[in-house]
Amino acid sequence: MAAKYGFSDVREQLVEDLMDAYPTNWEGFEAARVLGEDVFGLPKPHPNAVLNLFLEQNIRFALPFAAYRATIGGFSSLVSNRSDAVLPRLTLASMIYGVERIRHVMVQVSHSIVYNGNLSACPRRECVLNAGINPIEQRMEALKKVFRVMVEGSKDDILSPLSMGDLVCAHCTKLLGGVHLRCREQFVWVALPSLLGPARGI
Repeated sequence: MAAKYGFSDVREQLVEDLMDAYPTNWEGFEAARVLGEDVFGLPKPHPNAVLNLFLEQNIRFALPFAAYRATIGGFSSLVSNRSDAVLPRLTLASMIYGVERIRHVMVQVSHSIVYNGNLSACPRRECVLNAGINPIEQRMEALKKVFRVMVEGSKDDILSPLSMGDLVCAHCTKLLGGVHLRCREQFVWVALPSLLGPARGI
């Protein structure tokens, strides 16, 4: 409405208020008290509606994180037929590309946690990584368990802290958390800016 009626000062203030909730770097993500559509208050808008708004209003800095927020709802959310949540065809195609890209990144992160993090079978009896009869089997068991937690527990939200629950001991949790933190930071710097993909049409 501010754009429609020419209230440029009001529009600029509104856009400035969005900057913290739609960060463009890791420092902004860590510092944000409110992220994504939560900044709009109640009733909270659908992520697709927010993405459509930003595309319509050409709020470019917020598009990568808005696109990310739309993808983590999964396919059922992306193809929602709610009147305020229907995405244009090219944008929807880009979001599907984004979901697949996030899944690919999750596979890479799982491998990185297990192999680059030097995670192997844990000698502690209470840790589920205490499994396997040889080093190769131990690594494969560790990879399988970590990936299952990431896929089933994160709901495609790769930027949320990885919750291992009661799966691993405190020592392994610290190792996993450290590697996952570095992967999350890298995702924000490298993958997030191009999440909309080549079909974004913006």
